[in-house]
Amino acid sequence: MTQIKQAFTVSVESWGISRQGSVRGENQDSFLNWADHTLWAVADGVGSSQKGGEASRSIARFLLQVPQAVSLDAHIDNVSQALRNANALFCRQARDGQGTAASTAVVLLMHGGVAACLWAGDSRCYLFRDGVLYQCTRDHTLRQEKIDKGELTAPEAARMIQSNIITNAIGAQDSLRLDDVRFSLRAGDRFLLCSDGLFSLIAPEALSAHLTRGSAKEAAEGIAERLDEMHQPDNITFVVVFLSSLT
Repeated sequence: MTQIKQAFTVSVESWGISRQGSVRGENQDSFLNWADHTLWAVADGVGSSQKGGEASRSIARFLLQVPQAVSLDAHIDNVSQALRNANALFCRQARDGQGTAASTAVVLLMHGGVAACLWAGDSRCYLFRDGVLYQCTRDHTLRQEKIDKGELTAPEAARMIQSNIITNAIGAQDSLRLDDVRFSLRAGDRFLLCSDGLFSLIAPEALSAHLTRGSAKEAAEGIAERLDEMHQPDNITFVVVFLSSLT
């Protein structure tokens, strides 16, 4: 349990797990569990890039350089700059012939009783509040684009071949597009950040059930136990964050 002294005292517990799937030769996922800095992230290396795993690990290292912020806006600016620095590095390396590197990323940060989520790609952040699971992020995928444009309904898009094609990622292009959402925190809020390997296997109802457990560690271990019963073709990484009090 970590207590953060800001405009509010935030008591938070978090736990992260990453495991390699059965298809790829390496685990290209990474995560950051930095409760003392109220900063958490999951990055999923893009498999079509030559150095997806290196990209996800680099994103975690860039985020570890983020300074302690004096406001939520400053925290968002610092995190955004870290991700843009990573994007610039990957694009520069690709131009120099050092190989392509790209990764999705989702970042959760808190300050003074409010929080924000930033993302590029299809790694997700969920909020479990008052017994309801909310998806805070919106996937940057071909499937979601078809839905947003009204070209396909959600059930139709779910039947698309290669519907999980990523349309945005860190390192994919020179100009990085980051989406973000902000919201007020409540005591008892519980968050789940994850790569697509998790939500592709476990339904929202099952994830919600695990997030009712007594601690972030128990919730994460419960999800891991459920995964042990399943075939896991993709790498799976997730971070659970429990906000126990806000005073």
